[in-house]
Amino acid sequence: MHDDFVDTLELIVDEGRRASAGRFFRLGIDLLDLLDELSEVPRTWRVEELQTGSAHATLAPPEDFPEEEGRVLRLVVESLQAVQDGAGLSDDWSPDAVRVAHRFVEHGQAAEGEDDWTPPRLRLITDVPGPDRDVSLTAGLGERLADLQPFERRMPGAVRGTLVGLNISRGNRASLRLPTKRIVRVGFDSVLRNDLKDALYQEVELRGEMKQDGEGRPFHIRADEVSVLRRPQAKWTDLIGIDPDYLEGVPVHEWLETNRGEA
Repeated sequence: MHDDFVDTLELIVDEGRRASAGRFFRLGIDLLDLLDELSEVPRTWRVEELQTGSAHATLAPPEDFPEEEGRVLRLVVESLQAVQDGAGLSDDWSPDAVRVAHRFVEHGQAAEGEDDWTPPRLRLITDVPGPDRDVSLTAGLGERLADLQPFERRMPGAVRGTLVGLNISRGNRASLRLPTKRIVRVGFDSVLRNDLKDALYQEVELRGEMKQDGEGRPFHIRADEVSVLRRPQAKWTDLIGIDPDYLEGVPVHEWLETNRGEA
């Protein structure tokens, strides 16, 4: 890939005729929601180009993260192509991401009596060699996504990790990175905005209604409490030698056996 090239994603609605404003704006919102579900942290996506008539909107990653989020644009198109060809979805797709993708495709379908409808299209513009990366939002694709919707459970719970992203411009979204490196998406009410801002890039515990996938892994929490986890300033190794007479000359294993049970 050329150093100065940035992958972009083109949404094409009502190709060959004047676009329906309702369909175009619904699809635009759905597409942003889908990109949010597949990005590690909420991003501010840019409109690179906009054409009227047949509506063409070209989205680009944030200028600060072109390569990282270019991966997300490729993931959207290539995954939907694979589903259309009869394949499944990768582990990057949470149940919420599958649900948003299904809604996205459904909002692109023809209205009753709309005879000249053509399916909206997503086209990835990239200089990475390979076949065309272009997918039409057909009714068949919507049916496949409905069939692929995975199991999930909801329950009160808590998750711990590092708060790595926060966006309050589109629906109060945040990202929590677990010790396993997986990302849990976070929703919250506005009353928690300042608490989460103050906790950004720190280890926290979030409590609220949690969603888990079929393997019991959390992928979303609607947080109603946030606590920053404080780490002790001193390590155990820092305490070595601080009180050399603490064991009163007794060997360590004997002291442990006497005071804590068998060592």
